[in-house]
Amino acid sequence: MKKFLCLLLVLGLLGCANGNQTAGKGRQAQTFMEQGLTQMQQRHYDAAIASFGQAAALQPQSAVAHNLLGMAYRFKYNQVRSQELKDKEIAAFQKAVEADPNYWVALINLGVSYYFIGEKAKAAPLFRRALELNPNHPEKEQILTLIAEGEKQ
Repeated sequence: MKKFLCLLLVLGLLGCANGNQTAGKGRQAQTFMEQGLTQMQQRHYDAAIASFGQAAALQPQSAVAHNLLGMAYRFKYNQVRSQELKDKEIAAFQKAVEADPNYWVALINLGVSYYFIGEKAKAAPLFRRALELNPNHPEKEQILTLIAEGEKQ
């Protein structure tokens, strides 16, 4: 009986430690995202990319972390116009949508990325889905125009 109780105690402690690790990773990821947001405001895009990348590595299923990483790549791309950065931007937004297909912010961002590289037909269903999820989007009329353009392609 004593061995059984000791085993339960050990298993309980291991479970708590694992829960604390998960919570610890979440706190770490949150810290990296906060750092990244500050870095974005300061226009330190390389540092923001590193911070959001760390957050996404710690929380690979975080749509928010991947979306923020995509935004950092977008801003860096706008500075230097590197195709590699555009590809990474799109990949980050795709991961955000994969992590949470109902995260309308990432749907809009991925749609915008496709739209501005000329892939308007790919953008249209993303915009449409985002409006289904957020029908009162403040830029709804503009988004409907983008959808119409994409559907003409």
